[in-house]
Amino acid sequence: MNRELTRIARLRRVVRVLLVIVYSATLVWFVFCLFGGYLLASADYATNVQTSQYILYGFIFFCVLHFALMRGLQSLGGQETALMGRIVGELFPEARFNPAGGVDREALAESRLFGDASTLPSPEATSYGRVELPVGEQTMQICDVGITPQHDKGLAANPLTMLYRSIVRPIFGTRIESSMHTFRGMFGYCRTQRRFKGYVLLLPDHLEDKLGYLAQSVQSIRQKNGAKFVHLEDPEFESLFAVYADDEVEARMVLTPATMRRMTGLRRSFNRDLMISFRGDTLYFASGTPDGFLRPGRRSLADERLLEQLYREIDFCRTVGAEMK
Repeated sequence: MNRELTRIARLRRVVRVLLVIVYSATLVWFVFCLFGGYLLASADYATNVQTSQYILYGFIFFCVLHFALMRGLQSLGGQETALMGRIVGELFPEARFNPAGGVDREALAESRLFGDASTLPSPEATSYGRVELPVGEQTMQICDVGITPQHDKGLAANPLTMLYRSIVRPIFGTRIESSMHTFRGMFGYCRTQRRFKGYVLLLPDHLEDKLGYLAQSVQSIRQKNGAKFVHLEDPEFESLFAVYADDEVEARMVLTPATMRRMTGLRRSFNRDLMISFRGDTLYFASGTPDGFLRPGRRSLADERLLEQLYREIDFCRTVGAEMK
């Protein structure tokens, strides 16, 4: 496995260099199209001809680099998919890894983790793979998803925002395919033996009052269903999660002291935000991973700590699903 990680790390560096060159050249060409006419307006005929030749040579060179980038991305994606399939198979032999598996849009909307479908348009979701894991008599679906809210009007109203997300952000971002997403990471759901009355929503405490799809989701839930903040007698848990529910008694029955300790332990173990909701007979959960949930992270190419993190994340979700009786 170390050899495969080393090979992927080398290919990723090559792809990264090509990506920076290609997207930087695209940005320069965009600027030239806007202001190049003013620069060449006072030039003589010979200068314009020479400039046109340079542009032609540059365009040919750009096409070669772009072709190499596309082939590199294709090869990198194939190697990462094969590696993650092997990792998931070794960590969870009973699991089924489907690199082409999609996400259930209805489950995404029902979770309310990315907005309330009754008051906000359902977000656009792109799936980058799915793991199906048996939990008792049920099957837990865990997907690597990218979320792009449809109510985000900034892209259409502000060309600079579109320019940033489509050209500038890939240069500095972790993954080119995530540049248009507001969320990239793990989203999972599983039916439980217990049916919840109403819903219980757990959001990262430090994001609860910020603008964005989380704040809009909380606001819409409050207005439509009278959701209220639930205060629990666990200061450590409440320093990590803000709990909302339409039935405080049900929230306390779901979030028992043992469950809160387990959630707190997981959150502390990998130092990443968790979003969890209970609704109907289904448990939903999500966690942001900019490198992609079913992709080897940049740090895991040097060591295997994030492989342990992947195991803890999946095992925690399976355990919580099994305990919701």
